Amino acid sequence: MDDREWISVIYPRISVSEFPPFGFESRCLILPKQISSRENDKIKLYRRLASDKKYRRRENMFVLEGIRLITDAVSAGTELYCVFACESAAEKYADFFSLISGSIDDERLFLIPDSLAKFLSDTDKPQGFFAISRCKTLDKSFAYDKIKSGGRYLLLCDIQDPGNMGTMLRTAEACGIDAVFLSDCCDIYSPKTVRSTMGSLFRMDIAIAEISETVSALKNSGITVYAAVVDEKAKSLTDCDFSAGGAVMIGNEGNGLPSDIAALADVPMTIRMSGRVNSLNAAMAAGIIMWEMRK
Repeated sequence: MDDREWISVIYPRISVSEFPPFGFESRCLILPKQISSRENDKIKLYRRLASDKKYRRRENMFVLEGIRLITDAVSAGTELYCVFACESAAEKYADFFSLISGSIDDERLFLIPDSLAKFLSDTDKPQGFFAISRCKTLDKSFAYDKIKSGGRYLLLCDIQDPGNMGTMLRTAEACGIDAVFLSDCCDIYSPKTVRSTMGSLFRMDIAIAEISETVSALKNSGITVYAAVVDEKAKSLTDCDFSAGGAVMIGNEGNGLPSDIAALADVPMTIRMSGRVNSLNAAMAAGIIMWEMRK
């Protein structure tokens, strides 16, 4: 599969035939503005957004790196504040560059040298494309309004590892979870979390909400709430019936769910394990639980 076909797969609204077979120079009737200095305001903005959680919240923006994430953002209708493309990448991935050129106005697209791309990159082998994006609204009221009978939901409490968070969101999409509620968790807009979601961040319904309030909203909608715990007396996951939907609370990587939070659930639930293992990585446990929920 060549790059034109791959882009059309992850951006289905554009067919392969819409990508003309001529090169980068022919497609750029108006060349983007160039940035060469690390002291440029937009470069400094990107760097600060990449490293500063409070600044991301204040500005309501976050950063994206790589073809797939930027394509997924555009496909989901996410507003891009600006895009940077290193010159060699714009030539190598001319079809993608053409797609981006048609998605934002000329004032928000910039060419940068390879040296500046390395300065911006959070990976060992950057593809050479970077973007600053507006944050999506994580509105709990909107999410509560969409709770439905028979729905399947994930409640994450105090998850602190960005990689775990991203993996859970990606798995939630894969398993058909209807929404994910976050309480006291790490920033979903950190570069590592965004990268770990592999685009699910843009497609999943996600809300930041206080967990007891969320549990109440779910119960009021007839949803059974389960607490994932390490407890021999808890109900085995394989004995739980999710045919009428359900919601599962999963706690912190090191400490699990606090006892007062677990007590809010209708059913304490556990994953029975063999050997001498008595706990699993939070993302692994969440994946097993979500797989059972979809059966």
